[in-house]
Amino acid sequence: MKTVKILLKICVFVAGVVAAGWVFMPWKQVGETVLLSASRRLKAPFLIAYSSVGNVPGGFAVEDLDVRGLMGMLDVSFKKLTIVPDILASLLNMAPTCRVAFAGNALGEISVTPLKKIPGVVIGSGRVAVSFNRQGILLEELRSDGDLSMNGSLLLAPSADRLIHWANVAINVKSELFEKELPSLEAALGLPLQQDAPGRWFLRRTLAQGGKTP
Repeated sequence: MKTVKILLKICVFVAGVVAAGWVFMPWKQVGETVLLSASRRLKAPFLIAYSSVGNVPGGFAVEDLDVRGLMGMLDVSFKKLTIVPDILASLLNMAPTCRVAFAGNALGEISVTPLKKIPGVVIGSGRVAVSFNRQGILLEELRSDGDLSMNGSLLLAPSADRLIHWANVAINVKSELFEKELPSLEAALGLPLQQDAPGRWFLRRTLAQGGKTP
């Protein structure tokens, strides 16, 4: 019993130190370092630009973020992007996990081919839980409320033959111009899109036999 009490005291002490460090972490500098590192690692035409980085409780927020040249064909912008690392979820999942909230999110014009372009669309505001594991990047509890609104989860595998390894996302499209071009986007990116009704789509892909669900 005495040993158990000592272990509990040690755990409480360690938890207190971690919590204190978390509270006083210079998150603004962490955010700037993350963005700088990403800019250096990614090659042209990929480009990251933003107006400012600020502190929020337990994380950081980026204002007027523009990410250009994703997959060499599309640009994404955020009026505000907030990232808060989730310690508890990281420990439970045994993988780095963070909570992301976004506002004023939009996709710019998408260049499917040099001669084929798809008009941009507003994704709006929303949130998603992001975790990094051996399989790839897991996006859970994805929500958005714009002209392209989404609800669901998916697993990205950047190093695999197909970018989307697993997906179950419901999509509502309010932009008729964007929806008209979705088949072109599906063909260009290999997206597993299924149409249920006008304006109603699903992004679905099951794991290969024997694969583990996220």
